[in-house]
Amino acid sequence: MEALGNFDYESYTNFTKLPSSQWGDQFLKFSIADSDFDVLEREIEVLKPKVRENIFVSSSTDKDAMKKTILSIHFLDSLGLSYHFEKEIEESLKHAFEKIEDLIADENKLHTISTIFRVFRTYGYYMSSDVFKIFKGDDGKFKESLIEDVKGMLSFYEAVHFRTTTDHILDEALSFTLNHLESLATGRRASPPHISKLIQNALHIPQHRNIQALVAREYISFYEHEEDHDETLLKLAKLNFKFLQLHYFQELKTITMWWTELDHTSNLPPNFRERTVETWFAALMMYFEPQFSLGRIMSAKLYLVITFLDDACDTYGSISEVESLADCLERWDPDYMENLQGHMKTAFKFVMYLFKEYEEILRSQGRSFVLEKMIEEFKIIARKNLELVKWARGGHVPSFDEYIESGGAEIGTYATIACSIMGLGEIGKKEAFEWLISRPKLVRILGAKTRLMDDIADFEEDMEKGYTANALNYYMNEHGVTKEEASRELEKMNGDMNKIVNEECLKITTMPRRILMQSVNYARSLDVLYTADDVYNHREGKLKEYMRLLLVDPILL
Repeated sequence: MEALGNFDYESYTNFTKLPSSQWGDQFLKFSIADSDFDVLEREIEVLKPKVRENIFVSSSTDKDAMKKTILSIHFLDSLGLSYHFEKEIEESLKHAFEKIEDLIADENKLHTISTIFRVFRTYGYYMSSDVFKIFKGDDGKFKESLIEDVKGMLSFYEAVHFRTTTDHILDEALSFTLNHLESLATGRRASPPHISKLIQNALHIPQHRNIQALVAREYISFYEHEEDHDETLLKLAKLNFKFLQLHYFQELKTITMWWTELDHTSNLPPNFRERTVETWFAALMMYFEPQFSLGRIMSAKLYLVITFLDDACDTYGSISEVESLADCLERWDPDYMENLQGHMKTAFKFVMYLFKEYEEILRSQGRSFVLEKMIEEFKIIARKNLELVKWARGGHVPSFDEYIESGGAEIGTYATIACSIMGLGEIGKKEAFEWLISRPKLVRILGAKTRLMDDIADFEEDMEKGYTANALNYYMNEHGVTKEEASRELEKMNGDMNKIVNEECLKITTMPRRILMQSVNYARSLDVLYTADDVYNHREGKLKEYMRLLLVDPILL
């Protein structure tokens, strides 16, 4: 392979050895030349036709060939390559689903059935979960012989996480697969190291609930240890991820530079910690593909603004000061800024500065209509922020349901999804924003899920600060239960919400798949942010591990 120009890769990969407070500074020191991108892009374009021919050029009437194609689509998804072959995947699955009954009629392998199920559900096709009934014995329980099929059990476990409110057989499958996979993950039962690692990853966060960039990086490490792996496919996956990494490094430099050059940063509260790396990572969760690099930068900037606004209102502003800020944002007029003081004024200037940037970008794209939609979503955040501050400090105790409804908007769910649609470019049409602002069930559920997961993670910290606006706190008080009992109920609610998200994604046919994927990716981001650690607020925990995996651990060609 041709050398990567002047790109100093080793210097970039040293950043996680530094104190996390210095990460951003490290990204400012280096530059990536266009030639570095060009070298990798040329290599990728050479391999794509070979992969396309290997996977998609086969007899459309051959049942085994169709199955092989579907299993290969699973590899493309898992390796982060599917965006290169969207048209071929769409055509292949459309044709295969028309023959689904014949396709699986004689199939009795758990791994094959589970993987086909996952692929069809991933792409919005309702393949019935009744297909798994063949794996039950006469006693109505799953056959114990399945336990010996490790890859089959793992794929079955992954399939479980596509379940809806009516997939009862998959509810049964969860405990069945979980019990046996845990013994493999912990070493109580033997399995090859690379398979054990994949099982551990799945038990932490299943693929369907994980963000695509992390799935791809983890799966590349798994796939290269598979004896029957396709060398061309593996090489393409590695080159593709290196290409993505160049974009990621460049984006981190751009965002860090933007932040450090802002006038507002000199007026930040002493305890305010910059979160350039965290906001970039949150933006990556919404889309990982190279064509959405600008979208990631735009999203990261919005998250920085929302974070500052949230801290300013929760920690540094009185109720009257937050009211004045919300009023100024409602008017959206810089002339009213003189009514603000201190951090409230800084917050307002910060918002105006960012949206001026958005206005210029959207005008250059011929998409000025998006700005109005984004402004309205941001005003909603300000209104709900004020509402929650009043509840936390003013003595009003809302019902649990009332709080969840308002809290999902306050935490930025709707603005985050709107911003990700803005970052899609031409794909993000007026209809998508109108759909979002109508607050369909899918979007409302995501707002509630966000509020639940954030409040469960932040409960102890909120209580220590005397900040009572917390879902767990309100549920405990309303139902007269302990923290442990309330936590179990909220976790159950969260599980039910995951089912509804899956269900709604299968039901909605009026929106392009890419628009729905932004909602799915948002749901995935919540699992990454809040499973086992509060990633956004704890740099030395899972965030550092994720950054090392995505940007540091070497990919050897």
